[in-house]
Amino acid sequence: MKFNKNNRNDFLNDDHRLTSYLSDLLHKVLRYHDVDGLPQMVLHEIGHKNGFGLKRATYLVDNPDFNHLLGVAGYCNKECCYHKDDLWKNPCSFVGDMKDAEYHNNVKSFLHDSLRKKEIDLKNPKDIKELGNDLGIDGPRFFSWNMKHGNHGLLIFENPEKPLDEWKEKLFSNIAALLSFCGI
Repeated sequence: MKFNKNNRNDFLNDDHRLTSYLSDLLHKVLRYHDVDGLPQMVLHEIGHKNGFGLKRATYLVDNPDFNHLLGVAGYCNKECCYHKDDLWKNPCSFVGDMKDAEYHNNVKSFLHDSLRKKEIDLKNPKDIKELGNDLGIDGPRFFSWNMKHGNHGLLIFENPEKPLDEWKEKLFSNIAALLSFCGI
């Protein structure tokens, strides 16, 4: 098959577009490392229909040394109307754009005692389900990972609108850890 620059979109299937879209986030995190709201922006990109098509997602950081579980970023697909279509054209405007996004702001104000101090297993679905329900997530699923300085990342989310293939689930798990590279 001869590659024609004009039919690039025809050439790339949805899987290739997804991996390209998500891999671009790596460079955006590096380029905009000092922008306020970067973890929220990354979560929105992951959650959008161009990403994994999530309904809701919450990114939390568990810090046992300071005994807190901190809500860092919230995504609700119904709140995407608040921000610009391309978050990266003016990334400094995202925080202001999202000032009226209720779910997003509720998550950012979430602060509780560390789950690890309570000896809750962050890899146990039963222990996380109640937390997800408290955050307004129906049928919560999650990924968790170790971070620097003994912290622990936790992404709780509703099932994507389209079920994910096994490789996409693994990609989602790996790309979620990118949130750890965004300052809070």
